[in-house]
Amino acid sequence: MVLQRAPKSAVIWGTATVEGDRVTAHVTGPGVNIAPVVTTVSHGAWKLKLHPVAEHGPFTISFTSGEGNVTLTDVLFGDVWLCSGQSNMGFRLNEIINSAAELQNAHNFPNIRIFKAALVESFTPQTSLRLNTPWTGPQNARALEDFSAVCWLFAEYLYPHLNYPIGLIESQYGGTPIEAWSPPEAIKDCASIAKRGPGNDSVLWNGMLNPILGTTFLGALWYQGESNANHASKYSCQIKALVTRWRSLFSQHSMGETEANFPFGYVQLAGYSPGDSVGQFPALRWAQTAGYGYSPNPVLPRTFMAVAMDLPDFSSPSGPIHPRFKQDVSQRLMLGALNVAYGHSDVVFQGPFPSKFQLDTVHHTLTIEYNGGRTPLEIRNNTGFEVCCSPAAATKCTEGHDTWHAAPITHHDTSHVTVSTSGCGANKATGLRYAWRTSPCLYKHCAVYGAGSGLPAPPYQTHTLPL
Repeated sequence: MVLQRAPKSAVIWGTATVEGDRVTAHVTGPGVNIAPVVTTVSHGAWKLKLHPVAEHGPFTISFTSGEGNVTLTDVLFGDVWLCSGQSNMGFRLNEIINSAAELQNAHNFPNIRIFKAALVESFTPQTSLRLNTPWTGPQNARALEDFSAVCWLFAEYLYPHLNYPIGLIESQYGGTPIEAWSPPEAIKDCASIAKRGPGNDSVLWNGMLNPILGTTFLGALWYQGESNANHASKYSCQIKALVTRWRSLFSQHSMGETEANFPFGYVQLAGYSPGDSVGQFPALRWAQTAGYGYSPNPVLPRTFMAVAMDLPDFSSPSGPIHPRFKQDVSQRLMLGALNVAYGHSDVVFQGPFPSKFQLDTVHHTLTIEYNGGRTPLEIRNNTGFEVCCSPAAATKCTEGHDTWHAAPITHHDTSHVTVSTSGCGANKATGLRYAWRTSPCLYKHCAVYGAGSGLPAPPYQTHTLPL
């Protein structure tokens, strides 16, 4: 197993029958003898913080009480990450592109350890976790094949930057909405919004997360949203509430050892179906960012996002809703973690984002500046932009009333893209959107990327433009 390393303290808990009994935990290893920690049984349970451990291990942790002794062996100390969501988080290593080579390569990382929760729904909070896979390493071939590809590859790509152990906790359930993973407090935060689906509020929080609330971990990864695509208008509130309440509750129950603003990385929905359908995914992608289009942002601080709309896989044997290109997703998450979680401010983890617009009504063009002109652009095709066309007297785009028309790229330079607004005819361009399709492009072939990073510009929309 892997426990959270110094400067944080790992929290360990358990049950006992003798009220007031003393439980002692003692961490030992070759040349290391860390002072024991003692706690007392209260109401049939006990919880303690180990002293912070900076060494990697392996260690042995011995627990003694009046009831007997328990020993944990081969314990490593490193960074622990929680990986949660629905089926794309659960998409297994043996299902991805080049799976055989990836599984073989995984054996080069014996200090990455994995732990997988069983699928459990509960209408009441549970304290015991049912396991699919107890703590193990890549030498356990069956467990490795069955483990989350996004979660594992994230750790594999991160490991060379850390060179110390990484522990991965997979707790996901396919086909589930965000409501199921939200604690009751988060459900209440968004209660003023139209009713949620019946019978799913908090059932996975209760069964698959509440039992591990005491765990000290560094950060969380989240890949979910497909099951909420029909209700994107609620998701902005729901994702903010989930992140806020997860942070508060995990920190509280880990005795303050999991940070109250722990890093939270998430995957924006990938391309799904071929064709030119707008569909429901674009609105959900926007809602995943709480309406900002990027992360971190003012309501989702210390978050990072992997853009994936340019990673469709229409021939996936598991269906196009499950693209096999998880390597790209994990690589993009890893870059975000390096910057946001580990403080590597020089690591670029975001694609280009619009910073200024210049509308030329005489020449029927709109020029978009990216990142204040600081980020060199790579343009891979001239499609993906649309302008909203409104009557001449309008000051903004009105959905359901005004119309969207394609705005092909006519010119671009190092930091600017110019698109044609001639599709509006005699009307006025009042809004802009980009990559606003279920699958806006083929694999890594959307229009705008960072020239140095190769990261895609995320989907974007605005309903106002300069007059």
